[in-house]
Amino acid sequence: MKKNLLPFSFPVLLLLLLASCSKDAQEVKLAKGLTTTPKQDRGFLILTEQNVDQNKIAEAISNLGAKRFVFKEANKELGFIRVQTPDPSFPEKARKVAGVQSVSVDLVLNWRLPERNFRSSIPYSTSKPVVNAKSSASAPLTDPYSFLQWGLQAVHAPEAWAKGYKGGGVKVAVLDGGFLLNNPEIKPNIILTHSFVEGEEVQYHGEEGFSHGSHVAGTIAAVKDSNGVAGVAPEAKLILVKVLSDAGTGAFSSILDGIFYATNHGAKVINMSLGGELPLKTFVDDNGTPDDPSDDYVVEYDRDVRELITAINRATLYATLNGTTVIAAAGNDGYNYDVEKRFITYPAAALGVLAISSSGPLGWGINQDTSLYLPSIFTNYGKNFIHYAAPGGNYTLPPNTTVVDVGGIINYEYVFDFVFNIGYWDEASNTYYYGWAAGTSMASPHAAAVAALIYNKYPHANPLLVDLILKASSTDYGTPGKDKYFGDGEVNAAKAVR
Repeated sequence: MKKNLLPFSFPVLLLLLLASCSKDAQEVKLAKGLTTTPKQDRGFLILTEQNVDQNKIAEAISNLGAKRFVFKEANKELGFIRVQTPDPSFPEKARKVAGVQSVSVDLVLNWRLPERNFRSSIPYSTSKPVVNAKSSASAPLTDPYSFLQWGLQAVHAPEAWAKGYKGGGVKVAVLDGGFLLNNPEIKPNIILTHSFVEGEEVQYHGEEGFSHGSHVAGTIAAVKDSNGVAGVAPEAKLILVKVLSDAGTGAFSSILDGIFYATNHGAKVINMSLGGELPLKTFVDDNGTPDDPSDDYVVEYDRDVRELITAINRATLYATLNGTTVIAAAGNDGYNYDVEKRFITYPAAALGVLAISSSGPLGWGINQDTSLYLPSIFTNYGKNFIHYAAPGGNYTLPPNTTVVDVGGIINYEYVFDFVFNIGYWDEASNTYYYGWAAGTSMASPHAAAVAALIYNKYPHANPLLVDLILKASSTDYGTPGKDKYFGDGEVNAAKAVR
């Protein structure tokens, strides 16, 4: 069970972490999405012991004689060195170098959480459409399509705005795939971008035309400018960090790099709408070449997976101890992590991370007064796993395909139960479109934005205080008290800044 962080020293926290790692590996099929880039030298992550000279370790490792050995980076603060080589004997030799704690394969995963999305026919335009928008008496939803954003009402964002809290300059880092950097809904709030994906720039160029990262960023901080939509924290500032390819894949070390980069560039909140299932057993990684067994690598839990968990915990603890609140999506496979022992979703399970489950309405397109707080059909859950819930969308199986009209917008009924925002792009016409998506990927940024509003009110807050405020202000749904679907409750922006 994850516990709230206490102000121990970093070495003490690491010792507690290492002592808590489970050795009870159980049988499980190869985790979904585990893959590596075909015909590429395999990456390895070398964790070093505390207070050692990494230069000496690097020099000793470089003398091991590995074929096509390449140093990728060294990170003294997190205590890891990343290398790349096709030499299958390299890890065993490197583990014998003084000061090396472990050597594990730098797994490349498909971190894109499975979700549903639906592009609308609504393009970005500064002309005002004729819609029958609802509004809040305390803070009118003047952005013409914000009436489709039931998530704003679910977290009571308009009431927080009415109190004067819109995120005012709080830096929020979004770790994701590519972004639509010139989309007018988020461009004014972007202050910094960086890519940790070799060969890909931060700008999104994916074939499917849906920029997951932009939908997430828009949910957090789309500008409130009487055009299109609004973010929950429309005056927060965005640090957009590309840690996944446009296809959704990325090396484990890219996540570590992204957390480190965002923390060191002043992010008060990090949102990670991504996740990978780490199996708690041994499996064979074929390096993306199933017909070529010569580059296969046996990934052992105690030797590799557990050390990857140690590595990401180092990164999230580093962020937390440096004043950054880290928030991640819980995952969309409907797993009950109170009983599931075959695998676990990271980074949601990492130390210091607030894992966010998803909730949403069913039938909102027909009745806008229906409950917005039903556990989503897809969300991962668990009383010892989930911290908070937030709007991520919902649907039934099979989905309701009745066509309905909501404020002049016509679509299938089930689509209106998704989260509406930016993220769609037609490259041929260079046109931005709005649309819907459903997943814990959409819930996590709602919670991250509420955290930004808390930092807006309390500029000198720290992650522990933010967690305490969220716990005190969240609305208790589900069974009374801490709940397997809602954790400590559904985030509530109005109460959080009261």
